[in-house]
Amino acid sequence: MTEFTSQRLIDLARIAAIIACVGLLYSPSVATIGLVVTYVAFLASGQAVSRLKSALARPLVYWGVAFLGIVLFGMAYASVPWSDRWTDFYKWRTILWLCVTLMLFDRTCWKERFLVVFLAGTAVAVAGSFASAAGWIILWRAPHELLRNAGTQGMAFACAALVCAWITLEKQSPLGLASWIWPVLGMLFIVNVIFITDARSGYALLGLGLFILLCWKASWRYRVLVMAGLLVAGGMAFSVSPRMQDKVTAAVTQWSSESESVQLTSFGSRRVFYQNSVEILRENWLLGVGTGGFGQAYGDHVARKYEVSDWRVLPTTDPHNQYLSVWIQQGVGGLALFLLWIVAIARERESSPVYHRLAVAILAGWCVTSLFSSHFRTFAEGHLLATFLGVLLAVEAHPEEAPPVSVSPTQT
Repeated sequence: MTEFTSQRLIDLARIAAIIACVGLLYSPSVATIGLVVTYVAFLASGQAVSRLKSALARPLVYWGVAFLGIVLFGMAYASVPWSDRWTDFYKWRTILWLCVTLMLFDRTCWKERFLVVFLAGTAVAVAGSFASAAGWIILWRAPHELLRNAGTQGMAFACAALVCAWITLEKQSPLGLASWIWPVLGMLFIVNVIFITDARSGYALLGLGLFILLCWKASWRYRVLVMAGLLVAGGMAFSVSPRMQDKVTAAVTQWSSESESVQLTSFGSRRVFYQNSVEILRENWLLGVGTGGFGQAYGDHVARKYEVSDWRVLPTTDPHNQYLSVWIQQGVGGLALFLLWIVAIARERESSPVYHRLAVAILAGWCVTSLFSSHFRTFAEGHLLATFLGVLLAVEAHPEEAPPVSVSPTQT
């Protein structure tokens, strides 16, 4: 294979990865095709082995691989069918995707192309959401869940707002585009998250991400001022947004009144999941129940605890808390490796400090929302996070050498 063909396959893999990321927001089919093309083009390029050797020396990669190893080991002692074990293991393919994008996006121009395409894809959605909410157009879904569901839309728009804020703060407009575009576009995303997209995950990601971006390497006094300012801004947003009030109030009410509730609610069910998961954990805290074993362990536990007519007896395969899920299935060792992997990502030092700032802001939001969902390994949210981390934390390679230019005798 010639060097030219090899590089074209790497570029094809990069393009497919960008398409996959935008496809995550609109169509699982498009996203899956993009993922497959990325893997195939990358493996066919002939550069996979050399790039992998460099990547394996980085802490965020080898700690991620170590965690996958303990997930694989957990399959050995789980008591559920092997199909359940492999299904649960397969959900952690998001770590593999992070490694692949980390090996692909080692050029600043490709990082910028990814960010611009992502912002363009989300900008189309936010424009459609506003137009649909105003009654100007009728779309295939409601304006608050135009992108697959409200949670995915809220987190995608929050990520887009953080990217716009980061570009504005760094004063480095990608691809030479006009600098005024980013603060305006960022405000549109923020307004949509507050007034239209009813996603609590979006609120958490946006608030925490903005705090990290604004306080990066700042003094503690400045951080206190920024925190106070964001709290005031959040309070004002809550006071003027009926949708935000409804979502936050509903969560608090459902959580606090779970014991009196006669029907299943979003946050009431989460409280039940947590309570029962902790009870299961007390008996399996060391090694866990094994990879894929949570569903069976939970079902057996609630069947013994509740009446058949009680909605709390409903089974689940996910405790809706990423940390509980890991601890219950892979034990305390699995949880420790998972947390070490997250710390390794946050403390990454080989990548550009400029891009690292944005990566940490997005990662911190995922860590918080994963207290209420398993966002590190869900298809859309998990791959979205992995793509951002891989692209932003990829180490910049040396500029590619230009092909030699032949000189004819008449030119000498």
